[in-house]
Amino acid sequence: MIRWFRQNPLAVIWGMTVLVWGVAIASFQPQIPSVAPYPFPQVIPLADWTFADSQPLTPDQTPYPQGIPGDMVSGQRYHYRQDDTDLQIEMRYFAHTNGDLKALIKHQTGSLGTVLHSVEGVGNFSLFTQGSEGQLDACINPRGTSTVTSDQFKRNRTLYDWQSGRFLGWIVGQAPLHDNRCLWARMILSTSVDATSVDLPQTLTTAWGKWHQWWQHHFPSLA
Repeated sequence: MIRWFRQNPLAVIWGMTVLVWGVAIASFQPQIPSVAPYPFPQVIPLADWTFADSQPLTPDQTPYPQGIPGDMVSGQRYHYRQDDTDLQIEMRYFAHTNGDLKALIKHQTGSLGTVLHSVEGVGNFSLFTQGSEGQLDACINPRGTSTVTSDQFKRNRTLYDWQSGRFLGWIVGQAPLHDNRCLWARMILSTSVDATSVDLPQTLTTAWGKWHQWWQHHFPSLA
């Protein structure tokens, strides 16, 4: 054995290096930075819609709070109008979350698969209608497309966080590897009973694409 070590010094050095790195990575605990409340803009433009008003949302105004893991940092409700149609958009900023909206959606609809939708370049969202009202829910990610389930959120984080330079901060113990923040967006579209010409799913999907695009460029910064 001693003779093998002497004949293979590079292998010994490499093995020791791998061992040291393995122990270091397994032992250190990166600091989890606190997430400051985000001051949501009072007005956000939404093409084809007329802005009416907005007001802050507090954690006690969260519907079915056990439906999404994490800590709500801040929130804002926006109100828009288009002819006889009203659009309420509730935004809640979550930290330390896995982006899982399954329980929340199942609590309302009784199922998940029947309400899941996806649009290329925008992402996944839940959408269902009842009478003259429609609702859309999704998690806007710090980078990438929108998600609904924890698996989708995890895949998004794995793909984009490794490309964003967070790996270096993780190696030196300054930050967690993944950016586990989410903007939970809920759109509630309501129209008068007489406005039968309004295609609720299509109207919501179109508004969602524009809304998501705006937030892709304005997601809260950690700095």
